[in-house]
Amino acid sequence: MLFAGVLLILGLIAPLFVDSLVWMITLNIFFFYAILTISYNIVLGYTGLFSFCHVSFGAIGGYVSAILATNAGISPFITMWIGAAAAALAGLLVGLIILRVRGFYLCLVTWAFGMVVENVLRNEYQITGGTGGFNSTTFFSGPDSALYSYFFGLFLFLVMYLVSMTVYHSRWGLNFFAVRDDIDAAETMGINSNYWKVSGFVFGSAWAGVAGAYFVHFFSLIDPTMAALDEQGKICLMLIIGGLGTVIGPVLGAFFVVIISELIRGWVAETNLLLFSLVMIVTMRFASGGFMDILQLLLQFGKALPFRKSNIKSSPACNTPNQ
Repeated sequence: MLFAGVLLILGLIAPLFVDSLVWMITLNIFFFYAILTISYNIVLGYTGLFSFCHVSFGAIGGYVSAILATNAGISPFITMWIGAAAAALAGLLVGLIILRVRGFYLCLVTWAFGMVVENVLRNEYQITGGTGGFNSTTFFSGPDSALYSYFFGLFLFLVMYLVSMTVYHSRWGLNFFAVRDDIDAAETMGINSNYWKVSGFVFGSAWAGVAGAYFVHFFSLIDPTMAALDEQGKICLMLIIGGLGTVIGPVLGAFFVVIISELIRGWVAETNLLLFSLVMIVTMRFASGGFMDILQLLLQFGKALPFRKSNIKSSPACNTPNQ
C-alpha cells in the first residue's frame, strides 16, 4: 500500500510540473502500457502461462469499444467495459483451448491466435477500417481533454495496480502460484489447475481489454498494429526488465521503457528496439528478477555498510541475548 500511496501522490502532482502536451501524452501512454503489462504479469508472472497473444485482447477490447461508441452512440465510459467483457470472452475461448498444452505448444497456439486476430483486423476493413485504423470518440473534449484523460488514466492504472496487489496476497494468488510452480503437485493438493489456469487467463485478458479501450478513446484512433507481434515483444520486455511475477516490477518496467523511449526518440529512434533488446539480455543474464532483484541487492548492500554495523554494535539491545 505504501508504493500505491507514492504512485497516487506522484500522479496527482505530476501535472503541476509537466507543461508540455508531449509529456502529458507520454504519461497517458505509460498508463496504457502499465495496465497492459500488469495484466500480462497476472497471466505469465502469477499463473505461468506464456501467452503470445495478450496484446490481441487489448486490440479486441479497443475495437469493440470504439465500434460501439462510434456506430451505436454509446458513451465510451460504458463501451470500455463492454470491450473488456469481449476481451474476457475471447480469453475464455482461448483459455479452454490451451488447457491441454504446455510450454512451447502453448506459445505456438497463442501466437497463432494473435496472428489470426491481427489479420482479421487488417482485412475486414468495412468493419475495422483495415490498415488505416478506426476513428472513435474520445472520453473528453475541449482544451483540457488531455488533462482530464490523464486523471482518468491515473485512476485506471491505480485500480489495476491495487487489483494486482490484492490478488498477489490473496488465496487466489496462492493458487495461481501453485499452478505456476508445479502443476502436478498443485493437483495432488486438490487444486483444480484447469480452473485456475483459465481464470488467470480470462482475468488478465479482461484488463488488457480495458487498456485497449482506454488507448483508443484517448487517441481517438486504433489500428491493427496494436495486435502486432512487436507490441507483444514490448510488453514482454517491460515485464522482464521490471521483474516477472512481482507487484511493483511491471510498473517500473513500463515506466523505464516508455520514458526512455521518449527521451531517445529522434536521437536513436531507428535502434531503440535493439537497445532495449540488449538491456533485456543483460537483465536476464545478470539480474533475472529485473529491477526488483537490483533493488533487493541495493537494500542488502545498504544493510551491510560498515556504519550500519557500528551502530548496531553500539546499541545496548545487541547485548541482550535472543529469547
